[in-house]
Amino acid sequence: MNYSGSRGFTLIELLVVIAVIGILASVVLASLNSARTKGQEASIKSNLRNMIAAAELSYDATGNYSGACVTVQPMMDAIQNITTVAPKCYSYTSAGDTYTRWGVSATNAAKDKNWSVDGAGVVTWDTVNNGSTQNWDNAVAGCAGIGKKMPSFEQLKSLYDTHVTTPPGFTADLYWSGTVVPSGTTSAYRVYLSTGVVGSSAKSGPYNVRCVQ
Repeated sequence: MNYSGSRGFTLIELLVVIAVIGILASVVLASLNSARTKGQEASIKSNLRNMIAAAELSYDATGNYSGACVTVQPMMDAIQNITTVAPKCYSYTSAGDTYTRWGVSATNAAKDKNWSVDGAGVVTWDTVNNGSTQNWDNAVAGCAGIGKKMPSFEQLKSLYDTHVTTPPGFTADLYWSGTVVPSGTTSAYRVYLSTGVVGSSAKSGPYNVRCVQ
């Protein structure tokens, strides 16, 4: 008896089809994950950017930034909903320098990418130090030489507070900020990224440097 019609797939053909489907599925999944990550980062930076106007409204009401961290809290909550990691806000106060600036830092869920904001705008942190320890003037020039800048004092402190420890990829040691002490232009603020302790030092001091852009 003769049978007509098309033959069925062989085992090898079925395995090839399954393999192709698996490859296509992995490519699509990778693309979706990439798009999701980019969308989350865009949302984080958008919320950080919105904090600038909120902080300025706080300043208009009090003449300083003492209430800035409370004012930007809703935007920090929105970022935490995205990353599960709570951003932190910091506004320094001391004799002769009372709530004149503010800063907020945020990180992603993996804690391997960081952003900060202050009155000057949103910045992304470099993932490595800029050279070895160096004095403040060389630190500023080094960051500027590669088209970047030093983080503000409040950005640096809030970055530590966000991680509640030395941020991954950083040295557990002193880091320069780009903020000069108002009472004396020969000193600048620095943060100890082992404990979060803040202070100021003569610009001649050799400390670590991490640029932002």
